Amino acid sequence: MKSGKSFILVLMLLCVLPSEARKRHTINISQDYQSVVVNEDSTVTFCYCGVGKRVNVLGDFFYAGEDSTRYTDLRSKRVKMKRESDGCFHATTRPIQSEVYTYCFKVNGKRKNDPLNNDTAWQMTHKWNIVTVGGTAQTELYQQPAHQGTMLHARWYSSAEKLNRRVNIYLPAGYSDTLRYPVLYLLHGISGYEGSWSERGRAIQILENLVAQGKCQPMILVMPDVNVKPQEGKPTHRSLFNNIMNYSRLCHDHDIERALVELTAFVDSTFRVSDDHYIAGLSDGARMAANTANLLPNYFSAVGLFSPVVHKEQLPKDSATYYVYSGKTDMFHANAKRFNRRLDKAQAPHEYTETIGGHTWRNWRLYLSDYLVKL
Repeated sequence: MKSGKSFILVLMLLCVLPSEARKRHTINISQDYQSVVVNEDSTVTFCYCGVGKRVNVLGDFFYAGEDSTRYTDLRSKRVKMKRESDGCFHATTRPIQSEVYTYCFKVNGKRKNDPLNNDTAWQMTHKWNIVTVGGTAQTELYQQPAHQGTMLHARWYSSAEKLNRRVNIYLPAGYSDTLRYPVLYLLHGISGYEGSWSERGRAIQILENLVAQGKCQPMILVMPDVNVKPQEGKPTHRSLFNNIMNYSRLCHDHDIERALVELTAFVDSTFRVSDDHYIAGLSDGARMAANTANLLPNYFSAVGLFSPVVHKEQLPKDSATYYVYSGKTDMFHANAKRFNRRLDKAQAPHEYTETIGGHTWRNWRLYLSDYLVKL
């Protein structure tokens, strides 16, 4: 009987001790390891030190090249991570181009964000971690300094839709009631939300760095939610499928644009805004930007159309200058070129910029940088 009790005690110790050892090992690791490291040779090393048997890293860091087409940066590749002698899982990419990349981990088949990286962005229905590979003047704009100004999360009431819409408003560093500031409205596309331009678009970093370089003046950024059916109390970053299902309504009414007209009145009455008003949008947000400009003749002095989904209905009705940008392999490239020809025929003030690449945030960040300098 005594030997039986001893046997049970030994079994209990065998169960407890390894667990405690693993706990101590995890604590020690968590204090001194980095989950993502950008190496000098432009490779990126990912490390996961949590509990798990099978760990993968998912990300768009296997970007095929500058002539990427369509929604390439919405596609992520899964790479198996290998457990090494330190007890952690590791994986290193090949040398990759200077850019902003998204990633997450997959542990035992379940998706998991990097607990050591607070730089995140929503993409459709999931949140992703972000890592920036520097090395070019363009990527330097996406990095420090960042968020020296103030970000406000507000709501405005749309009488056209009878609902409250969300909006993020950025006030530049040193914002003062004694000064007046230009204002730029930035509209996301299908599957985006009010945080898209600040998270994926790096709009604040780009603006602040251009201001620091003397290439752009400080301004207010207004980044509203322009989803067709915002869900009160729920995330607005719904799936691409659900947004496309609403596309027919989106093309045939102007409730969102009327709501944006009300937003301009809210911004003008609440903040120190000068007479310099600008607007820009990407993809279908470009169509909304053009429609909003036409609902407010002579209000916006410049309209930016990034990878636009626009038709002859969106031709300008005033003297605003239109800046049209498109990648050569963008799915809407033919549409942008056709709209540019219509602007030529209408003799409307405009500039057309054609780049390599497709319908991706890589291009939209580039377009925003150029647009801000031209403003």
